[in-house]
Amino acid sequence: MADHRSDALYCKDIGNTTSSNLPCCYLSNQTASLCQESFAKGTPTFSNGCETGDCIADCRNLTLLYSSLVEETAFHGNGAGPKRRYLTCANIPSIAGYYSAGMLDPEVEASLAPYFPRNASTTELKGIAGSITGCLTSTCRAARNRSVCVDVCAPVNLLTNSTHPSLKGVNDCLNTLCTGQYNSLPYADADVVGIGVFASYIMQCMLVVLLWFGLSGFDLHQRKASRRPKPPIQHTSEDDPTNSSNKPEAHRDPNSPTDGPHTKTFKDLLVDFHKAQCYFSGTLQIASLVYGISSTDMLITFMLIPLSTNGVLPIVFGLVLLFRARRASLDMTLLTLACWILSSVVYWILYSHVIPVNAAIRSHEEKTELHAYQQFMYKLSAIDACGGYSALAVCPENFKINRGPIWRASRRIRVLTPIIWTWSTVCLGVVLGLEGRRWWTEQPSNRNKKKEETLDMAINSEGGKLMGTDSDPQGTHAGNGDSARTHMHKTPDYPHSTRGVSILYWIVTLCFLAGIGMQLSLLAIATSLNMMNRRNWSFGQVVAVTIWGPPLLGYVYNGGKEGMEEWRRKRKMRRGGVGR
Repeated sequence: MADHRSDALYCKDIGNTTSSNLPCCYLSNQTASLCQESFAKGTPTFSNGCETGDCIADCRNLTLLYSSLVEETAFHGNGAGPKRRYLTCANIPSIAGYYSAGMLDPEVEASLAPYFPRNASTTELKGIAGSITGCLTSTCRAARNRSVCVDVCAPVNLLTNSTHPSLKGVNDCLNTLCTGQYNSLPYADADVVGIGVFASYIMQCMLVVLLWFGLSGFDLHQRKASRRPKPPIQHTSEDDPTNSSNKPEAHRDPNSPTDGPHTKTFKDLLVDFHKAQCYFSGTLQIASLVYGISSTDMLITFMLIPLSTNGVLPIVFGLVLLFRARRASLDMTLLTLACWILSSVVYWILYSHVIPVNAAIRSHEEKTELHAYQQFMYKLSAIDACGGYSALAVCPENFKINRGPIWRASRRIRVLTPIIWTWSTVCLGVVLGLEGRRWWTEQPSNRNKKKEETLDMAINSEGGKLMGTDSDPQGTHAGNGDSARTHMHKTPDYPHSTRGVSILYWIVTLCFLAGIGMQLSLLAIATSLNMMNRRNWSFGQVVAVTIWGPPLLGYVYNGGKEGMEEWRRKRKMRRGGVGR
């Protein structure tokens, strides 16, 4: 049990000083200035400390005791309510005991009469003692560094007996929590910003950058290959245009040679990765929508806004790469669009809560800005043992941590995220426009292909009638048929086949790389605000990282398979050469 004078009647500044300096008035000296000040008629000790007028009921109500307007909204309240209520309620058991025993001066009793029953039951006093001490003990147990407070906040040090808290023990515990900074705060929800899921967000950004490097390498290799002189084509008798088996090849873009096996395997990886990141980001946005983002909550804002932009920038960047690789099929485009819509809805709901804070910061209303910071800390440390609120809200001096990282995190969110979203959305619109244009211009070609198939069937069925009659000794009908087919095969080039669009692609992707840097700085908010435990590699954290395994393992398998087949072909060719 904590050692202190047993006749303490009322102590002030609980949690704001050391036990040896805790100012108290005592039963033996009720005329002292502190007693007169605390129990004078009209003082806020009870008028503000017991809001409903029933101190016994109010102090047993955890939700009422620790509720903070600052925690509920980032724009109202001054934080005085929970401090005043806690200071009053911490002294209630001692006051009630002396009051029911008739040991108080008449002036003191007169000030207590409107707020106290003459005889408070033992059950009621136990409830008050539990409300005062239980929240502190649970807050310490939830702290990220409980070793700092586990002894001083142990129940044995917070209670004199089952009905009376030790005021000096409560003072020591509360002072330790209020001055502990990050040590007193718990970690944020590991499902959102655990070390595994955080690593997965980083991997998503880094992998899309690596894929850009890979695709750029294959592009450069193919461009060099296309500029090499081609060997002359040796015509044989089989090249006779009258031979119906000689089909003219479809028109090819000269700047885009046929993909080799390694290029094809890499582009398959690009498709598989894009599917994985769309499903990953899409499910995150759905989870965010049911996480409670409709109300202003700076903790949720700091956690989820970086995730919403992570469902926009890398996703659109991936679609741009698919478009460059000619793999932006309809299903990939629709999947990207669905993910963008979900992420945008989450982003703008969350950003709408930041807009009032932005306005306050621009107008230099530091008071409102401070509320937003306090709400982040109180939301992070809110627990059920305190009625869903934070014990740190009762700190005599507002609980403070280094405000610099929080201010910088807020600035990143309000400045960088609109840039990321706007740039990604514009690029998505351009890609969709180019895809729509290509689809629209390919429709006549598709119809021509159907006509060509009909023409081929007619040519094959007529045989010699069309190709070998005397009226056409030179086979001009056949030549005209081949010419028609060649004309029908001419499909519109991809927009990126021109030099101007190719240059535009490089500029756009370089801007995306800058955007990835911005996105990584947003994701770093979780580390700058110390919201996650870097050593907590739980089951779910490991699962979150392995989500990128299937596309990577598929690429390794397909690449190894292609390598083995190429090795076998070369080996067979060497054996054939030796045999000759």
